Amino acid sequence: MLACVFHRAGRSHAVVISVDHLDCGAAGDVLLLDADHLPEALDMMRAVHDSDGPDEDTADLPVDEDGPGYPALAALVRARMTVLPVPGRPAASHADEDAGRAGLVALQALAQLAGSVGGAFGAGGPVALRGRAVAALPATLPAKRKKSGRPAPVYQLKVGLRGAKPPIWRRLEVPADVSLARLHMVIQAAFGWDDSHLHVFETPYGRFGIADADLGHRAEAPVTLEQVAPAAGGKLRYVYDFGDDWEHDIVVEKVLDRDPAAAYPRCTTATDLMRTRPTCRSMRTARATRPWRHWCGRG
Repeated sequence: MLACVFHRAGRSHAVVISVDHLDCGAAGDVLLLDADHLPEALDMMRAVHDSDGPDEDTADLPVDEDGPGYPALAALVRARMTVLPVPGRPAASHADEDAGRAGLVALQALAQLAGSVGGAFGAGGPVALRGRAVAALPATLPAKRKKSGRPAPVYQLKVGLRGAKPPIWRRLEVPADVSLARLHMVIQAAFGWDDSHLHVFETPYGRFGIADADLGHRAEAPVTLEQVAPAAGGKLRYVYDFGDDWEHDIVVEKVLDRDPAAAYPRCTTATDLMRTRPTCRSMRTARATRPWRHWCGRG
């Protein structure tokens, strides 16, 4: 449930929009009423919510289920706001008007109603992303390694599929300065995913994936692994498919010197539902073997 109070030409008005959580957050009803009536309307809505059923007093609510839908009602609200006379003086503060105080009290009541766990009019609890509370602002991302500097070392990673029983994990060796975009491709190949869903890296420095301002994801291509995991013991999480939420825990186990004879990235150990396998060469399933040989080599 969304509600707001606004003042125009010395009068206070309220707009209430019901949100249908069973229809992807679509607007159900849009009500336009005087601000004085907002507390009473919210009280009726609370009564309906607490009783989990229809209340006889709800007949007094200014709702017409057979009336125009959301687009028409939105147009009506805009039209009414447009024809309201322009105030001749600056609007008084909310605290100086009884109607303003009533609107503030009503919004506080709405916040309490929205805070009900599992309530029909609110999401209950703090804002969350896929069930996890939004963290504080991330730390500042360290600077990227200069191309003119020393070659980056090799990170030995253990990537485990969270919640898998028996455990499913891969031990990988990748250059420390591999981009997160490249690491995404490596993990996709290692676990046999087909890269048909969205993904994100959750790190102490923020979330990185396909850039999306609405989701709070920054672009992954310019960011390297050693920027978000600067040393051994560093941890991050890779989430694939925002519907099923396949979560992969990534730990930097060791920082190694480069082997001039090795091709990176590569896999050194893998587990699946059958047993631990010492090299990618021993993987038997065709789906996993083909992409692994592409970037691990054959040894």
